[in-house]
Amino acid sequence: MAEVEYTVDLVDGVWTVGLGKKRFGPYSSLETATAAAMGAAGKAEAAGHVARVVINGPDDESPTRDAQSDAAA
Repeated sequence: MAEVEYTVDLVDGVWTVGLGKKRFGPYSSLETATAAAMGAAGKAEAAGHVARVVINGPDDESPTRDAQSDAAA
């Protein structure tokens, strides 16, 4: 299974979602960027990939979130 990693990052004062070298956004808040990343990770898992979302907050103390464990909750 291929692994994909989505990142949520604060770049120049705006929230973005990253996948590899690509950036998506801007998003108005951490919550909307996280929702977009989780939605994309869910679609990747439905396609048979292992997906992960890493949230890089302004303090870099935000936890890594696995879409699979969130889907089971």
